[in-house]
Amino acid sequence: MDKIIEILEDLVPDEEFAGRTGLVDDGVLQSIVILNLISELDDEFEIDISVGDVVPENFDSVEAIWALVQKYQG
Repeated sequence: MDKIIEILEDLVPDEEFAGRTGLVDDGVLQSIVILNLISELDDEFEIDISVGDVVPENFDSVEAIWALVQKYQG
């Protein structure tokens, strides 16, 4: 999960991500950031996130993002 936090901090430098929830609900991660995040995750973890999984609940916390990555790695 540390790599996910690192990617998030690069995309949104002034936010704290560890242990935080509501990233989408609170507007921290907006559409363009989520698209960039998906691209970074695809490259970093050698996965291909499908459009069907691009839903707010999969990006609302670091834990949810990690679970999504693990789903594709599994």
